[in-house]
Amino acid sequence: MKFVIDKNILLEALANVTRAIGTRTTIPILNGIKFDLNEQGLSLLASDSELTIKITIPEKDIKNIENTGSMIIQSKYILEIIRKMPSDVIYFEAIDSNKIKIYTDNNEYNLNCYDTEDYPHISLEESKEPITIKGTILKEIINETVYAVSNQEVRPLLTGVNFKITGDMLECIATDSYRLAKKNVKLETMVNNAINIVIPGKSINELEKMLITDDEVIMHIFTNKILFQYKNIQFQTNLLSGTYPDTNHFIPSEFAYIINLDLKSFNDAVDRASLLAQSKDKNIVRVLIDDKIMTISSSASEIGKTEEKIKIDCSNKEKLEIAFSSRYMLEALKVIKDDNILLLINSDDKPILIKSVKDESLIELILPVKTY
Repeated sequence: MKFVIDKNILLEALANVTRAIGTRTTIPILNGIKFDLNEQGLSLLASDSELTIKITIPEKDIKNIENTGSMIIQSKYILEIIRKMPSDVIYFEAIDSNKIKIYTDNNEYNLNCYDTEDYPHISLEESKEPITIKGTILKEIINETVYAVSNQEVRPLLTGVNFKITGDMLECIATDSYRLAKKNVKLETMVNNAINIVIPGKSINELEKMLITDDEVIMHIFTNKILFQYKNIQFQTNLLSGTYPDTNHFIPSEFAYIINLDLKSFNDAVDRASLLAQSKDKNIVRVLIDDKIMTISSSASEIGKTEEKIKIDCSNKEKLEIAFSSRYMLEALKVIKDDNILLLINSDDKPILIKSVKDESLIELILPVKTY
């Protein structure tokens, strides 16, 4: 294998493909990136056996291909080596089957490589009925839901995002049982068979970071894995096994309090109140709703207390006091793009719904916290 490539082209591909390298893999060769060079171009492949990313750099983006071949280069070093190379043009040359020279006019590295014979076979299959969605829409869906997945492995299914497709409607749900995010999107085409899968939160979070264009993303869905294809990238992840819990009964349909308020004012007030919250894990703040005024407060016995008032438009004139995690509230508010939001509340022990005034496709929910 011998070729010449532009530094920035390779660097972008490496930065994305290394997202699939696991930090705790028990298979040493999976710490490597597979470089596969042929007449059509250079493909880079990385996998931790659960997540696989393959990026193909077409022949037209490679300055020169002298010899084709495959190498497994250690990921721990290759990204930093390329990033710190002093030239915009980089040369690769295989010395033998397990050693490669990476060099410019003024410097060179000689790296030991893994044996290509030992690399596991990874199949990136395509389904007969793929589903297409715009990259920007998929990025938005992930961004608006993935924050609510659980970090606890006790209930593995809650560490993923539930994708359900019926007809031309895609419903995405994430919950850790204390909060919930639900996004509905209308697809451009109908799906013949209903789909109900759970994609690991860690995997889909990496996909969200890579989606930066409005290009079409093609989803190939199988019983145990999903492959996302767009541009020159293939992103495949295993699915979580099991049936995601039905969350519809958690979402109330009627409310005693419908509160319209300015998103920025509310966000900033909650953020300021959280500075004195008693517990850094829960960051509990209290809210008193009294007609057209909302009072947001928090206290810490060893520090002091804070209180702030903001104007609201409330459907109910009866006083209501409710407490919640400021961290959960701030994370929910962060993904709303509207200037005004609705807080939908029934009582101090029932779920709080957060919705955009204009966007009906996103529903967020957090459970209140009892402070007595």
